[in-house]
Amino acid sequence: MDTKRAMTHLAPALILLGMATLTMAEELDAYGGLRSIQGERTGFFHLQQINGRDWFITPEGNAFFAVALSHLYSGDSDLACANVYEGDVDAWLDGSFKKARALGFNCALGSATSPERNLNGFVDLEKVEAVFRKNNFPYSVGVILLKHPWEFVEGETLPDIFEPAYEEMIKSRAAAVCPKYKDDPLVMGYFYGFGAFNSAATWVNHHLSLPARTAGRETIVNLLIERYDNDASHFNTIYGTSLSDIAELKSSAVLSYDEIYEHRNYPDVRTLLNQEMLDDFEAIISLMCTRLYKIGHDAIRRWDKNHLILGSFVKEWALSVDSWKAVAPYVDVIAPQHLNRDISVNALAKAVNLPMIISDDEIGFCYDPGPGYCCVESHAARAELYEANLMRNFKDPRIIGASYCACMYDQGGKALKYNQQAGFYDRQGNPRPQLIRTVTSTNKSVYLHSTNSGDQQELDSLMERYFSKWDQYKRLSQWELNQIKQLNELKLQQQQKREAVSVPK
Repeated sequence: MDTKRAMTHLAPALILLGMATLTMAEELDAYGGLRSIQGERTGFFHLQQINGRDWFITPEGNAFFAVALSHLYSGDSDLACANVYEGDVDAWLDGSFKKARALGFNCALGSATSPERNLNGFVDLEKVEAVFRKNNFPYSVGVILLKHPWEFVEGETLPDIFEPAYEEMIKSRAAAVCPKYKDDPLVMGYFYGFGAFNSAATWVNHHLSLPARTAGRETIVNLLIERYDNDASHFNTIYGTSLSDIAELKSSAVLSYDEIYEHRNYPDVRTLLNQEMLDDFEAIISLMCTRLYKIGHDAIRRWDKNHLILGSFVKEWALSVDSWKAVAPYVDVIAPQHLNRDISVNALAKAVNLPMIISDDEIGFCYDPGPGYCCVESHAARAELYEANLMRNFKDPRIIGASYCACMYDQGGKALKYNQQAGFYDRQGNPRPQLIRTVTSTNKSVYLHSTNSGDQQELDSLMERYFSKWDQYKRLSQWELNQIKQLNELKLQQQQKREAVSVPK
């Protein structure tokens, strides 16, 4: 029976029985894939487009839509472990997994834990992976390229990603990880962490400020020399410098980009930037991206040709179309973190012709008061945001899965310091019933909706529905108010610079 006929055959049962039919063992394979939509059977997770829809395909050859919790296990759950499980870590591991399964999550796209969520070493990765294997729960494996900002300790500096030593470090990480997993059918692929290029100007300026003759500074300045055909006069006109030779940037002269370049992919910011400087910045970022992703790709493929490369889970505003095009040969998917009103993740996927994971979308945190971000007025509001977001993802034929920025329990650490509540359960183990009910019912409707992709009109309507709920429930925290103020100041400064340049002398 072909796919279309199979879905027609299933439709009456779905209407009558809802998801009860699709959660029965005979409808799903051992990995959670839908038997009625079949792709190629390779023995490993891979990607395939079937009837215009992109899918993960399970090792048994069946369509799979990933619904994951980004931080299922977190070192900052140590307080919940003490409160709920009397400090029994094994009981916490097992109990958290059972709760995740009951909520309808079907994989761990962010591995057993992301490094920035386990700074205290509380989560034993081997024990978590043993739980995953025991329960046949698909998961990704980390080969981390860059630290998340949370991971830096006082006095630590960013690496020079162009130094041979950096490449050797990534090769050693892949060598330590990949041979262990290369033949494991439960592994979905490799991801590089949540720490890449969310602070693009910081990364570029860091390399431009390195000591003379260091690889990063030399490489970026050589790119600028090439782009300007070594014409210092032209360069000076664009940047307002007074160089006699662009090569001075390799040693004595210092070049840095304004912080507003972090936000350059927002349309209202992009129009404020000098086009030539913007093009230079994008060329630098694309060069850096290509360097990183090629190192990661080649290091993994030396050991493992079986599994997908999911790449870095980055903010949707961090990389432009050009940068995604530059790294496309080295990844199997793109993984923007959030749906965004102003930046189309679909345009990115279309430009590089790759499917996408929504890799760490926010469904809102709840706290009162707090200096954090993404705050909404209640956990019931979080429930509505989650349902609206996942429904939009289900219907998008280029999205093959979503991972949500939330935790099983409210956290200790920084989250507790900021009174940030992101759990389905509080630190004492008390459930948030409406949130749990909504998430469970939405997750378990995965194949009812993802098998029926929406057209552009429906996708636009679902997107507007999602953001209307943010408009309804969002509460701006002091942190966000400060960020808005800072961005507005940067915009004003940039506008004044442009006006000053345009005034005839």
